[in-house]
Amino acid sequence: MKARFQAAGVSGRVIAILLLVLAVSLLHYQTKTTLPLLHDLYRRLYYIPVGLAAVWFGSRGGLKVSFLVAVLYLPHIMMDWHHVGRELANQLMEIALYFVFSGLIGHYADQERKFRQSWQETAEKLDRSYRELRKQADQILEIEGQLRRADRLSAIGQLSASLTHEIRNPLGSIKGTAEILKDDFPPGHPKAEFLGILLRETDRLDKVVEDFLGFARSRPESEGRELLDLGETARQTVLLVEPQARKNNAGFSLDIDSGLLVRGSPVQLKQVLLNLVLNALQVSPPGGSVTVTGRKKTGKVKGLEYREVEGWLAEISIEDEGPGIPPELLPKIFEPFFTTKFEGTGLGLAISLRIAEAHGGTLEAFNRPEGGARFLLTLPLAEEAGEPESAG
Repeated sequence: MKARFQAAGVSGRVIAILLLVLAVSLLHYQTKTTLPLLHDLYRRLYYIPVGLAAVWFGSRGGLKVSFLVAVLYLPHIMMDWHHVGRELANQLMEIALYFVFSGLIGHYADQERKFRQSWQETAEKLDRSYRELRKQADQILEIEGQLRRADRLSAIGQLSASLTHEIRNPLGSIKGTAEILKDDFPPGHPKAEFLGILLRETDRLDKVVEDFLGFARSRPESEGRELLDLGETARQTVLLVEPQARKNNAGFSLDIDSGLLVRGSPVQLKQVLLNLVLNALQVSPPGGSVTVTGRKKTGKVKGLEYREVEGWLAEISIEDEGPGIPPELLPKIFEPFFTTKFEGTGLGLAISLRIAEAHGGTLEAFNRPEGGARFLLTLPLAEEAGEPESAG
């Protein structure tokens, strides 16, 4: 189609040049020799088709049209101006100038055409190179993304190895000291209760470090799974955080169904809930409230250990009254090292998601229409839970 239009354009230009040459020639033949000024004007008009031919078709085209002009114009000169010697010389000189003019214009037109063709070839090469470079850049970015994710996990592994060494040694000292002090206080003593809390939290922190390392190695462990009440775990988590909530002049609203029995790691699931509750508490304004609800529902979840689970699900929802999550950040909040907190590590939600998936569940984040964020933890309900009415 493009070649057809180009051919039509060339034909149109040739016809236009021929018509101009014929028109000027007819003017010469139709005008009396007693009007030399008009003939001088007509001779100048020949430069138009000659120049156009040179510009459009180069020096060859210009010389051909000059030759055509000479063929058409010479008979008129020889018939009507042969008796005027001076005028005849001028007209013959004009014909020679047609050839000189067309040759010069055609030469520059040829050079410009070669330059334009060279520029077009260069532009096409650059365009091909750009497309190839862009294709390679996309491949590099894809590989870089894969390497970045691998590097993140590798960095987590290195950090975890360091934490395992740097934290476990002090933890061992703390635990040993607490056990020694515990012997000095009988079970009924007020300080014995605090020492018990210290020992339990020390054990939990030690297990968290181990789970952290397991996450970095992408080996979610299924060991240590037991039947537990997810709703009761959520209540215990809230009780643990309530003193901090009171300091922030914030509160909790709990509405948790009974019988949310799941199989999992108590330490890991408590870690997930504690992380979510603390996050909600940190973004809540003074006087705000964090709402924790627990429900049973039917549906399916996908995870690392369960391709697809149909049936009863346990669902814990944690809602805050904070500013919410910017929509452009929602897809990124579960990525390792991504954080909006100045002092955050960007690992809390990533680890929580990993734990949820390792338990065959999901962890999702939403923005509430009325404001604030909502995190939804969904896990498959244990078979031991039975029907909702009989679960306890």
